[in-house]
Amino acid sequence: MGQAKARKREGFPDALVDSWEADDCINFAVALARITGWLLHVDWVVKSLPPHDNVTMDKLVPLRVYVQDNREGIFDVRGIKALSEFQDSKIAKRAKGVLRAARTPGGVLTRYYSEEKLSSLPLRSFPDEEKIAIAAEAIKANPTFLERIPVRTKPCLPAYDAARYTFGRCASYAEAMCELTGLPPVAILAKKFSPMYESSPRASNGYFHSIVLHPDGMGEDSWGIARVEDIAARFGVIEFELSQSVYQDVVQNHRKESGDIYEEELSAARDLISKYRNIAYVNFGAD
Repeated sequence: MGQAKARKREGFPDALVDSWEADDCINFAVALARITGWLLHVDWVVKSLPPHDNVTMDKLVPLRVYVQDNREGIFDVRGIKALSEFQDSKIAKRAKGVLRAARTPGGVLTRYYSEEKLSSLPLRSFPDEEKIAIAAEAIKANPTFLERIPVRTKPCLPAYDAARYTFGRCASYAEAMCELTGLPPVAILAKKFSPMYESSPRASNGYFHSIVLHPDGMGEDSWGIARVEDIAARFGVIEFELSQSVYQDVVQNHRKESGDIYEEELSAARDLISKYRNIAYVNFGAD
């Protein structure tokens, strides 16, 4: 009864939901990512003990493909959910079943991908343009569902590239923005995290992200222009300060410790900014 009500509430026919889930939701997710511009994710069961940073593909079992925003919003065939609710209701039980059947220890690994990368992954199903078109038609015919999905902040890079420059590469993006726009780059230093994020990685001085500042006080990173408070909140930070000197230290450390990688990322950021930053992004409903 509960599942039937949930399906009806989201406005998608039962037969379509069943067909999407039979393909691990890949065609629904690709259609939704194209319409909204948000990021494709795959949850995997990892048949090995941590750490999982360099786990080989033969240790991965796909669970579900879905779309997520740059915070904790999950947009799935079963509805729009917070990350913790989605993991508890859709992922954890399935993962336990796979590991129990395989009689092996393991856990869940989440990774984000570009649409192009999906076809090279060890998935059970792959994008099918005919099925994607059917999913897109159903999504566009369900405005209540779409209206609950936040619109991406302009200017918009492709979501995969925006995500790449969120962690570890943000200083390269801020430096490229400074070069191309003249906007001053700064480091954001965390002073206080919300309870769920207290163990989040940060430097000893609190550094966790780099952005550029607009004259009106708005910030900009690879996800677009937003209030600095909102950018910090994506990382669970509720109190912070800005520092130009710490930003310069971060850049110098990158150049000293990983100069070639930093320069490659800086060059790629220049290309992305030049190509996409002034293109208006249409959120949904476009043909």
